[in-house]
Amino acid sequence: MDVNDIRGEERHAAHRTRAHQAVAARPCLVAEGRSGAPTECWRGDVASRAVPGGAGPVIPHRRSSVEVFILVAVAGLVLGLPLLSAAAAFLLILGLAADGMARRSHAVVQVTHRLSRTGVAIDDDVEVWLTVENPAPWPLPTVHFEDVVPDGADVAAPVPRGYQRVFRETRVWDAFHIGPHERVRHHLRLTARLRGRWVIGPARVWSRDPLGWSLFERQTEDQPVLTVYPRLYRVPPGILTTTHPEGDRRGPPWHPPDPLRVVGVRPYEPGDPVRLIHPYATARTGTLQVKRLEPEGSDQVELLVLASTTRHPGQGTAPDLFEALVSAAASVAHLYIRRGTSVGCAVVGAVHRWPQGVALPPGRGADQWARVMTALAWVTPSGDRTLDLLPSLGGLVRRLRPGAHLVYAACFHRAEWDVPLRILAQRGVRITYIPVGPYGGAPAVAGVQVRPWTPGVLKR
Repeated sequence: MDVNDIRGEERHAAHRTRAHQAVAARPCLVAEGRSGAPTECWRGDVASRAVPGGAGPVIPHRRSSVEVFILVAVAGLVLGLPLLSAAAAFLLILGLAADGMARRSHAVVQVTHRLSRTGVAIDDDVEVWLTVENPAPWPLPTVHFEDVVPDGADVAAPVPRGYQRVFRETRVWDAFHIGPHERVRHHLRLTARLRGRWVIGPARVWSRDPLGWSLFERQTEDQPVLTVYPRLYRVPPGILTTTHPEGDRRGPPWHPPDPLRVVGVRPYEPGDPVRLIHPYATARTGTLQVKRLEPEGSDQVELLVLASTTRHPGQGTAPDLFEALVSAAASVAHLYIRRGTSVGCAVVGAVHRWPQGVALPPGRGADQWARVMTALAWVTPSGDRTLDLLPSLGGLVRRLRPGAHLVYAACFHRAEWDVPLRILAQRGVRITYIPVGPYGGAPAVAGVQVRPWTPGVLKR
């Protein structure tokens, strides 16, 4: 997964939100429908404002009354009853006209969804607006709608006329009247309950023609996505430090020392550059002394998450343990981003549309916080395939500089991960391992800090 993909989705969602806000900001008159739902009247060129593609195609249902009138008219002609044939023909024409009006209305009616916020925390509320717009010059007497609320949110208020809890979703429905050139908005307030990526809808709208003979149905194409971020916990101060290591710790030759940060002196050794000789220390001691320089460091924090709760595939997933793992990673990321530290994130596991995982480059600020929390919110348990940190650790060996901090959270540890961790530790990268669950284990690498995570608490 590339960060440009997440940014593209954010831009697309923002564009849709601005479009909905632009529609809502049009000058209009406020009226009141028969169902008590607030309605808004359009003014101006209505036909030009009807955006095609706002909902799915019109689905007409079978019209048995039309066939009956045709049979009655033919029977009247055969039996020599002109009045019966004329009455049947009149009703047939009237039914076809009503059918055409209803078909035309559903062809131009617009059904859209809008969320007040696309990303919320657990137990936060979000407003959902279902808007039905009728740009036609005739009314729609009775319009029924049905909306689908996913399992990750509960309907808080107002309670709709119809409410049914089905497997992993809630269906709500209601009915209202729409006059000519009016817009009806149905409002729901949802409370986020579960972390994840939840799709609202699709919404289904149906109504009959003015005579009640034909039934037409419309389904929305746009389905807003609600992202529920992981639950965040407070990390005790002093457990995760950002102090840079000082001294003469050697890094690889491609990381040059910083000549502006002198941390001490040491005796001269053959091969030391002459420019590093410290004149005052040499004069004071009577022997050649050279400066000890601190290697160029980095305040970057790299967060690595293994989205699996078992060592071997096919053993299922522990939901509570997995949520604790995601919450631990999100709490650490929130701590460092709030401090202004540059944070990168890599999730090894299945994420929506990216089954191989997420790799977000380092960044700071609110935008990086939103990207990291979105990636952690979209991750799902991977219990049917083997996940390994070796490829990600190999990339970090080539990329991390001395002074950087690697924090990786997992439910277990494998011995083969010790090799890249040892290389990183020798190069001056600080490493913190957060085991989640009873089978976390510990790496056999000197200098690695182990901070076990119990429900909501990061321990020393």
